[in-house]
Amino acid sequence: MEFQHIIQESVVRSASMLFLLAAIILPIMIFLEYVTHYNLLKRLSSHFRPLTRCLTLPPEAAFPLLIGLFIGIFYGAAVIIEYGNRGILEKRDLLLLGIFMALCHSIIEDNLIFAALGANLFVLFFVRLALAFIATRAVAFFLPKHFFRSR
Repeated sequence: MEFQHIIQESVVRSASMLFLLAAIILPIMIFLEYVTHYNLLKRLSSHFRPLTRCLTLPPEAAFPLLIGLFIGIFYGAAVIIEYGNRGILEKRDLLLLGIFMALCHSIIEDNLIFAALGANLFVLFFVRLALAFIATRAVAFFLPKHFFRSR
């Protein structure tokens, strides 16, 4: 009898968590379609140029940075690879973008999911952003600008 109660409670909790995750992810996906359809990300990327400058990245890195931050690392990585293949960004810039994205990707979706699981949304947001910024700046400081050119 106890086993049946445990199974029943597990199913109910799993279903409620599934609905909670769907309630978070579905509006984000709808918003993403809207943003993509109206090319709002390209327009917004000009406002993120101060962030790219602080990370010692060129202005062309604003769009891949924005994609990775808000949409996620998979789509962001695809954009970053495309920028690398086209020669828009240098290898050093790609490395710095990769470091920042590894620590601070999908900042909205991931944080909302962790908040649904009980994490403090604001602490998680600012700690991830600060750690990504500090790590990227540290690598940019210690990595000479000519490091990849001579190889």
